Amino acid sequence: MIKSKLILFFSILALTSCQKVVEKENAGKEVAEIEESFSNEKLYANYAKAIKNESTFQNFLVVKVKNLNNGEIREYCTKGNFLKGALHRELNVGYSKNGIIKVYETALKNKERYFEFKNDSAIWNISAFDKYSMKELSEFEKQIGIDSLVYRIENGKDWGITISNDKEMKMIAHALFNKGILTGENSCFGGMLTLDETK
Repeated sequence: MIKSKLILFFSILALTSCQKVVEKENAGKEVAEIEESFSNEKLYANYAKAIKNESTFQNFLVVKVKNLNNGEIREYCTKGNFLKGALHRELNVGYSKNGIIKVYETALKNKERYFEFKNDSAIWNISAFDKYSMKELSEFEKQIGIDSLVYRIENGKDWGITISNDKEMKMIAHALFNKGILTGENSCFGGMLTLDETK
């Protein structure tokens, strides 16, 4: 009788522990989903800001593009005005009022930032300069210590990085965008990656 009660007690204890583990795992998943949702919202907000920007200081953004000619899917870092130019070419719309509205609507409705392009000149518009592979980007992020850089930026500290060429500047802009930090470059003067601190 005592043995049966002990078995029952330990069975209940084991079930309760398993239930708590499952609840904790479920809570962890929910927290991860909330964090991912927040991150996606922040990235979209930065993306939308880059699309809407019409000044000479152009923001960098990151989009995922499928090249319908060869099936390649990859991320590209480009400026907002270059993406809009690519959409004008792909959608075959001019720069009339209706064409501009169509491009804006197409870009802003795309919350996933995923595009499929068949027009070679559209793909060239976002990819022609400073092309690098995703492997190169990953290695570069490790080399510069991207998480440390993000920490310094978010805490108002000096960047401490000298950018020696346009390709590296674009890779840093790409990495920072994916971490939720919006940067840009003045199209009139060029050559300097700058944080976008406008609200």
